[in-house]
Amino acid sequence: MRKETVEQKVYQLIKNAIMKRQIAPGNQLFESAIAEKVNASRTPIRSAIMKLESEGLVNVIPNKGAFIVQPTIEEMIQAFEMRKALEEMAVQKGFSNIGTYDIDQLKQYVDEMRNAYKKREILLYQEKNNAFHLLIAKASGNSYLIDFMEKILNQITIYMVLYDVFNGDNDNEEMDILEHEEMIKHIENAQEKEFQSLLCRHLDSSLRKLEQDKLNYYQSLTTLF
Repeated sequence: MRKETVEQKVYQLIKNAIMKRQIAPGNQLFESAIAEKVNASRTPIRSAIMKLESEGLVNVIPNKGAFIVQPTIEEMIQAFEMRKALEEMAVQKGFSNIGTYDIDQLKQYVDEMRNAYKKREILLYQEKNNAFHLLIAKASGNSYLIDFMEKILNQITIYMVLYDVFNGDNDNEEMDILEHEEMIKHIENAQEKEFQSLLCRHLDSSLRKLEQDKLNYYQSLTTLF
């Protein structure tokens, strides 16, 4: 098996396992054990782990090893504080630039979020949720803001997946969708201040979901290979 094939296989296996909540945060990735399981050298395994680290899925600690990311409440709060600051700037710079086509796109994202929720497809739900918020950043025309927004949204998505937001409380997700619909109404009515206020409440609500979540069952990493 070629190096590229091994690296991609290991990368995809671990990433899928993390994003599907099959292995618990804090689980250590042993290069030697994985290499033995896939019958390959440790070099492509190390490369796969480095790629996972660059995406915020794995923490590599010198002299200790690689671990599935395990964010603390404080880290999640910091991530949301940064997101709120970025989204506030996005609204200030981009709100007036959102046109009819953009509004139609936002409505489509909300419809796709609702369908994903009905099917309990958390990854698709988060993807469309991120696209909704990123569209507003893109309206700002600030490439740095767009890049930073995309990065923080992806990181928070990992947190929302690890600490399952679809935890059985239907009201949470239904309210989330209704808030996005209300945001669109504020855009249609050119109500920037009201939009900004709702957005802050919306993000505070998302953070509370993370803080209150209880972890479900995870399988052992060794069963994945």
